Amino acid sequence: MPKTLDLDTPFRKGEKVIATRDLEEIPGGTKGKVQLHNGLGQWHRYWVLFDGGRQMGQVDHDDLVRPNQLDAWKTRKEEEAMAAERSAAEAEEAAAAASSGDGGGGGPTGIAAQIPAHLLERSKAAKTRLLGG
Repeated sequence: MPKTLDLDTPFRKGEKVIATRDLEEIPGGTKGKVQLHNGLGQWHRYWVLFDGGRQMGQVDHDDLVRPNQLDAWKTRKEEEAMAAERSAAEAEEAAAAASSGDGGGGGPTGIAAQIPAHLLERSKAAKTRLLGG
């Protein structure tokens, strides 16, 4: 049974890849072959010999994909874009609700919203006593 590789699995020397975006003089979609893998931990960089004899070093892992995983990569990028759009829309709705007074209830905001009300009242009373007012 062949070992299945996910999109985050590092490429090996000699593995065929496709550029996922334009890399200087190399257009996105250009096929190539990994010549060298270097990097540490989750940081992977590659030297790649692309079609046409162009070689490029220090290519990031996110800029390459295996040919048989191109569809999965495209799906992942579309899902990430939709999630970012949803997150931005939710942030806009929350900001609009806070500025219009909907859901804010006139309560404390920022760090004061995380502190229990009885402690805020105790602090306010202490300041009043100290300032004599």
